[in-house]
Amino acid sequence: MARTLEQILNNEKPEVVLAAKKEAADILLNIHLAELRELMQLTQTDLAKQLGIKQPSVSEMEKPGKDLRLSSLKRYIEASGGKVFLDIELPDGSHHHMPL
Repeated sequence: MARTLEQILNNEKPEVVLAAKKEAADILLNIHLAELRELMQLTQTDLAKQLGIKQPSVSEMEKPGKDLRLSSLKRYIEASGGKVFLDIELPDGSHHHMPL
């Protein structure tokens, strides 16, 4: 009988699960960046011109596992025509939403 993902994760070392979750989050962030750019009907070259950089730099930003600085992410989103907001969840469950 096949095991569920939850069962597999429960039997794995916590540090392995944490590392895998971080890597998955990084990959998803970069996938979403490319999707956002495509939704705005922009090519990497278009976005590079908006950012004042070369197209390979945009490709590098979108590469899975790339750890972007918040300032780079903000510039990328704003060059795509979007706005960036930060939603912080505190331990008590309250949320604080702020523009960047």
